[in-house]
Amino acid sequence: MLPTLQEKHTHGTTTFPLQVYSHHDKDGFYSVAQHWHEELEWVYVETGVLELTVRGKSYLLHPGEFCFVNSGELHEIRSTGESFHHAVVFRASFLDFELYDTCQHQFIRPVTSHRLSFPTPAQILPAEAAGAILGHLQGIVRLYHERTPGYPLSIKIHILQVLEQLYRCNALVESAGSAREEENLNKLKNVITYMQQHYTQPLTLQELADLTYLSPTYFCHYFRKETGKSPIGFLNEYRIQQAAQLLTESDLSVSQIAVAVGFDNFSYFIRKFREYKRVSPKEYRKQLCGSR
Repeated sequence: MLPTLQEKHTHGTTTFPLQVYSHHDKDGFYSVAQHWHEELEWVYVETGVLELTVRGKSYLLHPGEFCFVNSGELHEIRSTGESFHHAVVFRASFLDFELYDTCQHQFIRPVTSHRLSFPTPAQILPAEAAGAILGHLQGIVRLYHERTPGYPLSIKIHILQVLEQLYRCNALVESAGSAREEENLNKLKNVITYMQQHYTQPLTLQELADLTYLSPTYFCHYFRKETGKSPIGFLNEYRIQQAAQLLTESDLSVSQIAVAVGFDNFSYFIRKFREYKRVSPKEYRKQLCGSR
């Protein structure tokens, strides 16, 4: 597995492998490109609206709504305006008991071994269960930031209570992916990593399909199914994200940045930037530099 696509960042510490990320996006430009990690990620929106894409399916999260991302799932996130959200990230093994008792065997092990997965959209949950889980997520975020005495234990209790709620309403999903599906998903992750490493160069659909040993037609179909985008659409969006970073971190002109991120047509670059960021490159630079 190539390294770029898999997030290698360490979340939490060795003895407490959990981290809460709270982000206030004032400008509506927040976005995290497609990636995957071994950890579970629970995203909760406090204000504004976020668009979360998990394995090609998009979900709009409004205030008070949350979403589960399972280990190994390709996902991305972007804002649609000013927003404030929290992400709880931790390894499934964080839930393990040292003593292999009935709870470990019947409820914990199916999750840590990936036999059962968390349901992605919270909208499928009964209202009472969703309300209870939301309360636990809010408790986790509050405890993590306040660091009151005993907070690690309190956080773990909240996580186990989320798991209890999901078992009570039979919401956990059996993982039924075949070996072939797993192989194709790994190929897709490698292709995306390749795109992220070579985005400054001309890349063709045939070249990308050849990396997977699939026909261009099937490759396009599978890519869209898992990411929600065409291969070229994904590549253009990644290039725009790199351009946005250069606009705020360098003094390069807009035309220089267009070339630097792989666009050989300046007008096309401007059009795509507006499509993904809803403003022109110059307006984006002005707004971000002004807010800082």
